[in-house]
Amino acid sequence: MSGKKRIWPVIKTILAASVLVWWGIMVVMLYYRNKAPEIVDIPDFNIIDAGVLLSENYYSVTFRGEKIGYSSVIKRQLQNGFLYQESSFYRLPVGGVTHEITAQGLLTVDDSLRTKIITFLFSGDEYETTVNASVRGSTLVATIESQAGITQKSYQLTGPIYSSTVIPELLAKNTFNPAHIEIPTFDPLTFTERKYSIVVRGRDKIKRFGSREVMVVGIGFGGVYGTMFIDTAGVLLMEKTPEGFMSVREKKEVAFDIDMKTGGTKDLLDEFAIPLGLSTIERPREAIFLRLEIENLSEGVFELNDFNQSWDPKKKLLTIDIRGIPRDSLLPAITHSDTSATFDIQCRDRRIFSTAEKITGYSRGNLERLKAINEYLYENIDKGYTASIPSAIDVLGQMRGDCNEHTILFVALARALGIPARMNIGLLYIDGYFYYHAWPQAYADGAWHSFDPTLGQYPADATHIKLTSGSLESALALMRIGDATLKLDSLAYPDE
Repeated sequence: MSGKKRIWPVIKTILAASVLVWWGIMVVMLYYRNKAPEIVDIPDFNIIDAGVLLSENYYSVTFRGEKIGYSSVIKRQLQNGFLYQESSFYRLPVGGVTHEITAQGLLTVDDSLRTKIITFLFSGDEYETTVNASVRGSTLVATIESQAGITQKSYQLTGPIYSSTVIPELLAKNTFNPAHIEIPTFDPLTFTERKYSIVVRGRDKIKRFGSREVMVVGIGFGGVYGTMFIDTAGVLLMEKTPEGFMSVREKKEVAFDIDMKTGGTKDLLDEFAIPLGLSTIERPREAIFLRLEIENLSEGVFELNDFNQSWDPKKKLLTIDIRGIPRDSLLPAITHSDTSATFDIQCRDRRIFSTAEKITGYSRGNLERLKAINEYLYENIDKGYTASIPSAIDVLGQMRGDCNEHTILFVALARALGIPARMNIGLLYIDGYFYYHAWPQAYADGAWHSFDPTLGQYPADATHIKLTSGSLESALALMRIGDATLKLDSLAYPDE
């Protein structure tokens, strides 16, 4: 089994601005408004009988010049607002395997374009997630359904929220003023309110749109940035990101014209890999010490200092030592979130707790329990890329996945036993390149420890570069790594 296929990293998080999904495969899903079925039934409502048709817009989605999918937005008039029917389809190669991803949904808004009801279905590989949410007064009530079962949650909003779908119309309605605005929305991964950062950059004329005047608008969300081209009526004509994803308004037959056998040919895993200059690391899985010179790094975005990692901003040197780096105080500090349950880390679920007890039944001490969990997941989870929004319960049921699935279940099992644990997101060296990777760290016996259940490592080798931590939503920060360059400074193995 090759190095790349052994780690099964998934680039999770863009393409659908109301739901965060992959950093690479979903790097398309956080930005282009994508979600909707041809016929969707929700309580007391059927889209076939709904409202007057106002508009239909269809988009071709490309990655670095190659078509990878399409999306559509259909708008209807309701008695007290509007209904948006959204859909998208993608064929994306990752690690030599082409994945088909669909996202479908309904959005109802009031006359001021404020969100009222959201219905969303995401389907990729064998995973499927459905979200139904509604705003009732100042409370958002959501039901999330997946293989894990049905979860209901509520959140007290501080004010109205908006979907990315309506941003072009919202800006046109206000004649693209002011030049800089923050638009509140709701982030389903963290189940908190967030904001789109909008900057109106000015007017332009683009030949492909008949030389008509368009507004050029910058949009940012969670560390991911893009540019929207909107006509004066509020119709999105084109959207693109610095990473090479682009959505362009087309005729329906053009947008839906995609080779169902191939899709794109650019493998996302390879496209987002970062080379290690002219150097190579011969035995990366055995490395205990690594020092890299890193240029063009957005320092303020990443968590570069940890119990086994330190950053020298003056010399631009990052040091990783799996034996730990001496410090005057504990780093990182243990927080409440390190033991808390979230909608995707269901550490209070009896199925998670009973599994953790079963795995660690004969272990003595928390460190031994963590080692047992690490070994169990390495040996029992089938390794494979998955197009999913993973949750610990889903992974427990499927026992298949990539580094995200291994890590999220490890963290849930550790927290179920009361052991502080968190997800690390960063890079891992394989065959001359650093690839996206996720792995856990946990606190036991007075110290933090790093594990890699995908590789079966304790401690995780020194080519694991932590950039951020927390949840899959944190993976968005990796989009900010931009034009960073890595150069090997020094390296050590146990036998040296």
